[in-house]
Amino acid sequence: MSDPHAAPSLDIRAVMTGEKPAPRDERKLNFWERMYLPEVVKGLINTLKHMFKPSATIDYVGPASRPDQRHIAAVGYRGEHYLKVDDKGNEKCVACFMCSTACPAECITIVGEETPVEQFGAQRFKHPKVFEIDMLKCIYCGMCVEACPKDAIGMTTTFNQVNTKRSAFIYDKNRLLLNNDEFMKSLGLERSGKDPKTNTYPLSPDGCGPDVTHGLADFRVGQRQPGV
Repeated sequence: MSDPHAAPSLDIRAVMTGEKPAPRDERKLNFWERMYLPEVVKGLINTLKHMFKPSATIDYVGPASRPDQRHIAAVGYRGEHYLKVDDKGNEKCVACFMCSTACPAECITIVGEETPVEQFGAQRFKHPKVFEIDMLKCIYCGMCVEACPKDAIGMTTTFNQVNTKRSAFIYDKNRLLLNNDEFMKSLGLERSGKDPKTNTYPLSPDGCGPDVTHGLADFRVGQRQPGV
């Protein structure tokens, strides 16, 4: 029963167009409608139907029967960082602080120093004495990769970072260079990203070094097919 003291509700459309408001359905609900049990049963039936359909969820590590088979990250996946090196094995970073400036999480710490001429040559003025990334603060946005003018930092497809100490998630320069070695080795490339068979840089759009879109490497080595 409607409240006689309640303010009358206005049909805005009827007021604007001059039409008569549509009559309201003020019938009383029966017992089952008030209990909502039929609607609950309908929802459960719909859920049970989906339980017997093939799952579209991708396992985090691998199938339950083969936990050693890890999931291959998709194209463009942003995982752990790594520092790239040139053909001489030296880091390409010039300590320009562009990545740390662009980082919205402020998780990158860089301390630059003058480069030894005998190691880097006369064309290099600075290199990072300290290069650290706090992976606990990192939001994996890829802004550091986009901001780098030397294409000196990249992101691997590694996603399962596990450790028992918080300090282990502070990646220093040695750890980032090690990530480079492991990532390039997994792709069958040299440390600098060069393919020893063709003497080229297959992941680079300009042929000068590994590309920032590292997911393309999955297609090159046949680990993943488009749309899978």
